Amino acid sequence: MLACLAAAATALRQRQGSGHLRTWLMLALFFAVLIALRLVNAEEWLRAILRDYLRISGHYGDRRSLQAPLVVVILTIAGVGAIFALQRWTRNLRGRRNVARLAGVLAAAAMVCLMALRIASLHMIDALLFGPLKLNWVIDIGVSLMVLVAAIYYVQLVRTRP
Repeated sequence: MLACLAAAATALRQRQGSGHLRTWLMLALFFAVLIALRLVNAEEWLRAILRDYLRISGHYGDRRSLQAPLVVVILTIAGVGAIFALQRWTRNLRGRRNVARLAGVLAAAAMVCLMALRIASLHMIDALLFGPLKLNWVIDIGVSLMVLVAAIYYVQLVRTRP
């Protein structure tokens, strides 16, 4: 979050386009919201609400038949969204500053997808995410680091720009 704020401040000081400032501020806000959600354990709370709803409605025993299509929808939306974003944004993407912005935004989108998969909580997905490889941690930390590196790279690029 602090790196995103530093990138936003740099964009403002160095008179970059308003889209640059907006992107880094939105990413900083995104991480601030993530911190708040983790502090209040919102994902577990939402999972518990969904479990309770399935129990009350009598569908808890069939939850896997409900979760599987949900996971497919999440992964499809993520895949199609990534392809659309890459096609649309890379078509006219010029400059390393914009590449850094795009990397930050795509990493944040990956984090949203990961959160959605954790909430859907399908056994097969849980086995991958929380199994011996700890893909949950790898993806979570990896996309966070990607945003951090993108923000630092952006700051360096803009500050050293003639």
